[in-house]
Amino acid sequence: MCGILIFKAKNINSEIRKTFYKSLGALKNRGPDETRVVENKNTLIGFTRLSINDIRNGSQPFRSPCGRYIIVFNGEIVNYKILAKELRERNFKLRYGHEAEVILKLYSLYGKNCVNFLRGFFAFVIIEVKSNNIFSAVDRYSIKPLYYVQNSNKNIFVITSDYSFLIKSEFLERRLNFEKLTDYFTLARDFDNKTIFRGIKKLRASSILIQKDNQQKTFKYWTPFKKEEVKEKSYEKLADITHEKFLEVTNLWKVADTKSSLSLSSGLDSQVLNRYFHKNKANISRFNLIENRRKFFNYENTKKIKLNTSEIVNLLNDFTKKSLNPFAVAHSSCTSLFQLYSHLKNKNFKFTLNGEGSDEIFGGYERYKRQLFYIKNRKLNFENSVIKIYEKDIKNFSNSLKKENIVEIKKELKNKIKSINLKSKDIENKILEFDQITWIPFFIQRHDFIGMHFGLEVRPPYLDHELAELANSLPKNLKFSLDKSKVILKNLLKEKFNDTFSYKKQGAPSVFNLILKNKNEMESFKESLFYGELSNFFDCDKIIRDLINNYQNKNFIFLWRLYILNKMLVNF
Repeated sequence: MCGILIFKAKNINSEIRKTFYKSLGALKNRGPDETRVVENKNTLIGFTRLSINDIRNGSQPFRSPCGRYIIVFNGEIVNYKILAKELRERNFKLRYGHEAEVILKLYSLYGKNCVNFLRGFFAFVIIEVKSNNIFSAVDRYSIKPLYYVQNSNKNIFVITSDYSFLIKSEFLERRLNFEKLTDYFTLARDFDNKTIFRGIKKLRASSILIQKDNQQKTFKYWTPFKKEEVKEKSYEKLADITHEKFLEVTNLWKVADTKSSLSLSSGLDSQVLNRYFHKNKANISRFNLIENRRKFFNYENTKKIKLNTSEIVNLLNDFTKKSLNPFAVAHSSCTSLFQLYSHLKNKNFKFTLNGEGSDEIFGGYERYKRQLFYIKNRKLNFENSVIKIYEKDIKNFSNSLKKENIVEIKKELKNKIKSINLKSKDIENKILEFDQITWIPFFIQRHDFIGMHFGLEVRPPYLDHELAELANSLPKNLKFSLDKSKVILKNLLKEKFNDTFSYKKQGAPSVFNLILKNKNEMESFKESLFYGELSNFFDCDKIIRDLINNYQNKNFIFLWRLYILNKMLVNF
């Protein structure tokens, strides 16, 4: 929806000012409708806006009517109209009642606890005008990201939606973080606040950052499994409760002052969402990117977009010239999103809804069944069961490193898995909780970065935190087991809509096979790999010999991640 850039320095000199404005210009794709800058003492506050709600009065940075605060806000507070109404009923004055003003009013009343009232997806920064202290927060799954860095050499603190241009301009140090490379190539998860570059940190999901006197402190304000399992035992009542929550969520998340779209797949998640949006009489255009070989439900008035691999390759190449966040495209299945989101933008849509997050909340992945089997039948502990799931990826990474870089990767990964404080008692819920904390914040990045590349906001209603809390509190037998998945979703479809689902889950199509067959592209990859930054870590001779010349499916994931990361580094 928007781009955020904050520079807080001891002295705002000409170099800093020049870099700030160039960097803000590079964020234009995240907010093509408006760009504004406000200064407060030694702080530059920049904002680029994509206008979806409150188009007329929603300009930012926004200064509170009392003059005490300045805010930049990215995302969507789906309950902001409800909050504004409640505040006015309590005789609190609101001049506009838009999201930014509502957040500031809540902050003035409740301080850091203001985030507990917010529903939706967001990243925002509040500057206290008098003290120049900074308060910032991201949503429960970091659907909207914030990155920050304290650059001691330049005596500057930076907060931004995207650090890519700052690296390109050499304003921030370009030093690869080997520890994060390990995460990227193996488990592909967020275990901490580190990024692929040393010194640049990501504000973790459901976290608050307070910057004061050149010091930063972070706090977690939410965990996904904090509520106990519901005491209600009647399946009929549980189904009705879940049904009503879906109606509420789909009604809240469709709110916008611009035309709306729904991105569909051939899967269950899309089918359920579509039924509930239809039930709510939502005025939404439906789109789906398809391949001829894939089965597809004939939803009402759905516009099908035929996969064009050449177009996707061109769009991907353009993306890697502008973005330096490989985690956003760590799975080759994301390649189809480039064509889908480009098409939606060309049709003048500013946002789209999708079914992301359902697998992690309702138990949809086949790997959940495998992990459950390893724990119950092979008696593996939780850490070893995760390692078992990803053993091929770990092996491919380890075998491709230079000898001096080979470390006890499995041991390090086990320690990271142990570091996640899981509160669930049942192993099924523990599996889901682990993914909701470490996997979703990683996986969801692709929609923000790819969508914002085209100036398109992507909304995942399944990640409404109240829906997630309800799902997490449901009995485990309504989610998944050794032989079942997404039980409650399939039941709701049948019982509430007289509809059934029988298709096997299919991943999004990838174009990487086409790239691998392109001799010019592969030759360029080989050459740049030998002389690029990754040659410091990887045995390039071995990679070329084992992974490219003798390409096999078992190396697919590693090879894609290596390709995309190398391509980004070369382009920058």
